[in-house]
Amino acid sequence: MTCLEIILRAVISFIGLLIWARILGKKLISHMTFFDFVAGVTYGSIGGNLIFNKSISLLVGAVGLTIFSVLVLLSDYISLKSFLGRKILDSEPQLIIASGQILLDNMKKARLTINDLQMLLRKKDVFYIDEIEFAFLETDGSLSVLKKTKYRSVLREDVNIQSMSRGIPHACIIDSNIIEENLNKIRKNRQWLENLLKQKNIQLENVLLAQIDQRDHVSFLFKKEHKAAPSHK
Repeated sequence: MTCLEIILRAVISFIGLLIWARILGKKLISHMTFFDFVAGVTYGSIGGNLIFNKSISLLVGAVGLTIFSVLVLLSDYISLKSFLGRKILDSEPQLIIASGQILLDNMKKARLTINDLQMLLRKKDVFYIDEIEFAFLETDGSLSVLKKTKYRSVLREDVNIQSMSRGIPHACIIDSNIIEENLNKIRKNRQWLENLLKQKNIQLENVLLAQIDQRDHVSFLFKKEHKAAPSHK
């Protein structure tokens, strides 16, 4: 290839990647899920081949980039509109530590070793596992940690305040869908939740997210068009 052809391919590849990166948004760049990471790597591969692989014509490369981008955009749309599609495409966070105990079965499912867990905890400035109450392995491979009450930034024991932990928040409503699986985990049912909504005069279709803790405190986050208070008890 001549220098002029390489320059032309580089410019077209750059413009194409820039346009689709702006369309797809920051989610792809942030690698929020494993699929986002793979998609990002694939974009780099397509761009590199479009520039240096002379056996691929500019037209074929541009069409391939466009088709792949449309598929990524379609998967994001499915995740946005369908709760089932979201579970299939994006997977779910995995509980690794619960009530201070390491869940070995979940560690095996995530193919996570103790050394891996220690490394992820150190990145969260946690060097002692016995400080952890709950830990989740997120869909992007990072670890989210909730320390035990006495190890948090402001120590309640220093001011002699005793309080029961709120435990893990369970999402009982997501995008106006009642998550019966999570309700079963806390020994609640759909009827209980519907009665609560009726008592608080809340319409299910107006609820974006509802979480319940082990104290039976329910917090609501509403959709923009709903003007009700953000939480109820």
